[in-house]
Amino acid sequence: MAKESAAAKFDPNTEAFQMRAQWKKVDNCRKQWFDRWSWLLDERKQTLAEVDAIREEAAAALPQVVSKLETAKTLKPVPVTSTGLIGWISTKPDCQLEIYTSWLSKIPVRLPDVWDDKDYLGPSY
Repeated sequence: MAKESAAAKFDPNTEAFQMRAQWKKVDNCRKQWFDRWSWLLDERKQTLAEVDAIREEAAAALPQVVSKLETAKTLKPVPVTSTGLIGWISTKPDCQLEIYTSWLSKIPVRLPDVWDDKDYLGPSY
């Protein structure tokens, strides 16, 4: 009789044994971590304390900036319109977006032609 293709058998007992062994390793590592690496926690606390002291010292040396209190802006009352939203916010002086003049003082009639610039490709020799 020809041998059937050897498929990997699933043995639940072996799987359970291996799983319990893995859990035991993880538990042992968890218990050993504090004994081996707890000094890192102390180092971190000390480093953070030093950093906080340096920050406080630097903050005391820097000039204090007093910020301007912002006035409370309100958008009420909302005018009665078909949508109730469009166009009325810009009428309030606090909410106007265009507070500066246009940066284009003189609109060009046409863009200059590249061929008119004699140094476009660099100085001619």
